Amino acid sequence: MAERELRYDTTFADFQFLQGYMARRVAARNRGPHLRALMWIVLCAFFLAMAIVLNVNPYRAITLSGGAVPYPISFYLILIVLLVGAILALLPAVKLRMKTLRMQVSDNGPLLGPTHLIVEPDALIVDRAQMSARYAWSAFQGVEVAKNAVILPIDNGIGVIIPAGAFASDAERYDFAAMIAKRIETQRAAASDTKRV
Repeated sequence: MAERELRYDTTFADFQFLQGYMARRVAARNRGPHLRALMWIVLCAFFLAMAIVLNVNPYRAITLSGGAVPYPISFYLILIVLLVGAILALLPAVKLRMKTLRMQVSDNGPLLGPTHLIVEPDALIVDRAQMSARYAWSAFQGVEVAKNAVILPIDNGIGVIIPAGAFASDAERYDFAAMIAKRIETQRAAASDTKRV
């Protein structure tokens, strides 16, 4: 018998709090790159504001170009330069956003490393050195194959991935996906039969 048991209802607000907390934790550990990205975003906003001001009063293009380039062309050239500057100023922030996932998961953490996948009649077990997870078939929304990996979505942004390297051939990959899809459908049919009774 268990010494202690907890029963609770996890709400969307709890998950939202966790997501915000973890994002703040990552930002605190990487304050320098985030501040630099913020500076580039402010520069992007400046370029966009200048483009808006120029668009409101297009004849300013003549004064900005020093009269070397005639009016319509000078307006378009300066507008293009400002918009290209705005796009280039966003690139460091985009690169940081792409690195954010790497900041959240480390190579020596429990989510990466050698994995043992076990298919049981009622569940899928993902076993790693530091953790093991058991997923009932009813937890999965279906089976998808993307970039030769089999993905089992659990929710909109969460799922289980079986990478391409786990399979020796395309035939083995698609056989596995079909077998998993059949298990999920069987579980759904059993659940709907239970609801009818």
